[in-house]
Amino acid sequence: MDTAENSSLPRRVDGLEVHEVEDGFVIYQEGSSRVHCLNHTAAMVFEFVDGARSAETIASLLARVFGLDAAPMAETEACIEQLRFEGVLR
Repeated sequence: MDTAENSSLPRRVDGLEVHEVEDGFVIYQEGSSRVHCLNHTAAMVFEFVDGARSAETIASLLARVFGLDAAPMAETEACIEQLRFEGVLR
C-alpha cells in the first residue's frame, strides 16, 4: 500500500479518552472539552478504525458481525464521515 492510499484510511485522533457504557461508547476529547456518545454500531465502526482498514473493509466486518447479506457501505461511510466531522477520526 502506498503512502497516499494509506493517508486516506480512517484513523483515530490522539488525545481521546474512550469509555465503554451499556449502549456504546462515551468519548472525551482532551483539550476541547467535547464529549461524544456513540451507539453500538458507531462504537463498532470506531473500534474497527485502526489506520489500516478501509471503509470497505470495515463495512464487510460489520456485515459479518450483524449477519447481513450485503456490507452496509453507505452507512459505514456516513458514520466515518460523521466521526471525522466531530473530530474523533481523521
